[in-house]
Amino acid sequence: MSTYEDDHNISSSRPQEDNERTRTHQSLSSIIDSFVTSNHSHIESLPETQESQIETFRNALQVLSAEEGSTLATDLIGVLEDQDFNPKKGLPDDYLDTLDRVSLKDLTPEDDCPICTNRFVEDKYPLIVKLPCNAKTKHRGHIFDLECIGPWLKMNATCPLCRFDLSELNQKRKERLAEELRLIKEQEEEEEEEDWDVYG
Repeated sequence: MSTYEDDHNISSSRPQEDNERTRTHQSLSSIIDSFVTSNHSHIESLPETQESQIETFRNALQVLSAEEGSTLATDLIGVLEDQDFNPKKGLPDDYLDTLDRVSLKDLTPEDDCPICTNRFVEDKYPLIVKLPCNAKTKHRGHIFDLECIGPWLKMNATCPLCRFDLSELNQKRKERLAEELRLIKEQEEEEEEEDWDVYG
């Protein structure tokens, strides 16, 4: 009786794989996939990781542009060079919690989110926020669906409509909170000293 290999005219030992053909480095596809799908939320604590990813991506695009003559790769290189990849460019998550909420009662049925263009009244569970970008004027401010403006503010510290820099207001808010905490701490220390004065 013959074996399966004999019946199908194949050798029983696996042919030696060509070591030259196995990749020991990342392919352009894997670099692009890694760059596009990577989770950049942890990058704030690791700016060197982001820089190395961007540099690897840029190098891969340069190879593609040089070897293949890809105009898309050249365009992407230009975009990378124009972008400021400062990981601290956006606002922290706790800033989103401080945004003023807007009630549906204060809006007209025609009001919509400037980002997704959905009417606020059509949302089953609307969470509408107002940016303080027009705090110095009597205008009611720019309103957005929190689900739309949240990702924007994590990457950019400006209002997407008027480009008002919200980081200044965030910094003032942090300074005000730090001052309030300092005053509370001083008050607690004074009360503690007064309590000890009673005992002698």
